[in-house]
Amino acid sequence: MVQIRQAVYEDAEGIAFVHVNSWRSTYKGVVSDDYLKGLNIETRKKNWQKIFHTINSCVFVAVDESGEIVGFASGGPEQTHHPKYYRTGEVYAIYLLESFQRKGIGKQLIKAILDHLDDLGLEQLLIWALEDNSYRLFYEQIGGSVIEKTSIKMDRKRYIEIGYGWDSIKELRSQL
Repeated sequence: MVQIRQAVYEDAEGIAFVHVNSWRSTYKGVVSDDYLKGLNIETRKKNWQKIFHTINSCVFVAVDESGEIVGFASGGPEQTHHPKYYRTGEVYAIYLLESFQRKGIGKQLIKAILDHLDDLGLEQLLIWALEDNSYRLFYEQIGGSVIEKTSIKMDRKRYIEIGYGWDSIKELRSQL
């Protein structure tokens, strides 16, 4: 049984562990092996500690029966200033350890973020995902529409990122 709860500062290391390890499994064959090997839990931990001081940003964790963090999601106001999605929330990140994927935990994490975004008065949702990430189909399964593609640079290489949009946070939340 996994529980979803709002993350606290002390969760930064567990979140960093999930972040690094889920990247290594999710993006294997998509991003270079050298880049994935170079991901560092301590560096990610420091980044997450900074995030906890961000206004209007929220982080939720999925915790297993032993109290270990097995997944997380973060979100807040939309950051790309997309012209159509102007009263919009954004899921900045959602990651689960591989052994906890495809068990409905991602939907629970998204719902927790949606509750927060709704509390902020945001009406629409935007999520960005790498085009070559096969797990991005999750966003299509929960009703996301492709609204835009853009190019981003990472590890000295260009990647296509796909923006998924939902016109109603309330409607999406009711469907999860």
